[in-house]
Amino acid sequence: MTTIEELLHRRNDLSTFVVHFTRDSPSSTAYDNLLSILRVRSLEARSIYGMAKDLVSRFPDLAATQRAVCFTETPLEHAWMMCSDIEHRSMQFNGYGIAFTKTFARRNGTNPVWYLDITPGHDWLTVPITKLVQEAEAAAIRDVGLAGDPSSLATAPILRLTPFIEQMGPTSTGRKEFWWEREWRHIGDLNFRPKDIVVVFAPENTHDALSTALSSEGYKMRMLNLIDASWGLERMIGTLAGIDELGPFPV
Repeated sequence: MTTIEELLHRRNDLSTFVVHFTRDSPSSTAYDNLLSILRVRSLEARSIYGMAKDLVSRFPDLAATQRAVCFTETPLEHAWMMCSDIEHRSMQFNGYGIAFTKTFARRNGTNPVWYLDITPGHDWLTVPITKLVQEAEAAAIRDVGLAGDPSSLATAPILRLTPFIEQMGPTSTGRKEFWWEREWRHIGDLNFRPKDIVVVFAPENTHDALSTALSSEGYKMRMLNLIDASWGLERMIGTLAGIDELGPFPV
C-alpha cells in the first residue's frame, strides 16, 4: 500500500518547501535585505496582512498581532515565475530568497493562507468574517468605552485568524487574484538556524559576493546551497550535488 508521503514526494505540482523572497525597500536592496536576514538569522514580520487591516488603522496597538512573514510554496523549479515582471502586480522580486521545508515551517507556526472569493454575489464567506471582526471591536468598546481596549481585542479569537485570511476577486481598483502564489504566513518574526535552510536564491553573478560576505558569519559555502531562481531543475540538482562540470557539453 502506498503512503501519503510517497505520493506527495512524487507530486511535482506540490512543493516540499516554502520560499521567502526579499525585495527592494526605500533604504536597501533585495540583496542587502537577504544578507541581513542571513546575518541575524531571522525573518522580520514588517507588514500587516489579512482582513483586520481596517481595524488596525483604528487600533494601532493591534499591529503586532497582524504582522506576518510571507512565503510561497511554489516548487523550486518554478521559482523564476515569482521573480517575473507580472502585469498588475505591485511587488517585484529580484531573485533573492531563502527556502525552508514545510515541516520546519509548520513546526514553527506557519500556515497556508485561506482565500475567500469576493466576486459579486460570492460574499457568503467574507460577510461573516467581517461581522466577527466588527463584533470583536464592539465588545471591546462596550467593555472599556469608545477608545476600546487593544489588549482585549488582541485576544479575540477571530483576530488570531485574520492574518491568514485573504480575498480573491474583483475590487474597486482592479482584481485581487494571488491564490496561485500558494502563500503561507507566520505571525511575528521567524528565527532559524543555518541548518534549517534548504537553499538560498540569488542571481548567479552574486553568489561569490554573497558567500564571501557571509563567510565571517558562521556560514560555509555548502551550507548556503546557493542557486539561481532562473535555473532549470536539472541545473539546480547538479549544483546542489556539488558537480563542478554540469555541461551539457564538455569544455
